[in-house]
Amino acid sequence: MINNKSEIINKLFFNELKELIDKYNNIEDKTVYVVENIFTSIEDEEIKNYLIKDSCKLQELVNRYNKIEHLNIDEVIFFSWYNLNINTISIDKASEYYYELTTSNYIEIENHLIYANEMYLREYAKDELDTMLDMESHIDRLLDKDMIIDMWLNNTSKEEVLEEILMSDDIEDILGISPKYAFTSTKGIEYRYSEKEE
Repeated sequence: MINNKSEIINKLFFNELKELIDKYNNIEDKTVYVVENIFTSIEDEEIKNYLIKDSCKLQELVNRYNKIEHLNIDEVIFFSWYNLNINTISIDKASEYYYELTTSNYIEIENHLIYANEMYLREYAKDELDTMLDMESHIDRLLDKDMIIDMWLNNTSKEEVLEEILMSDDIEDILGISPKYAFTSTKGIEYRYSEKEE
């Protein structure tokens, strides 16, 4: 019962309540299976809460996985985490991004870098450093004066400088990124992300 004393408002309320009860009483078995599978497979409470609160995104997942045989829980985790923390995307786009992430162990989406482990960033850092070494602010940050003098006297090439910088253990520091925890896959792989400076 609602607090409003209007008979019409109460009738409207009970009519909507009946429609809601009918909706949940008539859910197909496959939909129940998909929803149950999603919620029992995901450990992250924040992601579970997000999917409970955003029924449109949960419905999007159900629609997709009602059409295909295999439910990829890690893809669901990535999709939910990305929508919750970065920006709104569709499950189809999240699937593309997740495939790229698992193939190369890192992905750059707009100004965000998402990766599995710092060691996988070496190839990415190589490309970034090639551009960074053309900018005075990055040269000043990455190389001290003695190194610059030594390299100049020895005619060190840009490629050699790049390789020397990449020998450092702290790729995140070289790239000037501040990583944050993103999510953990069902296989126990912990992903990080960072917003890149423009």
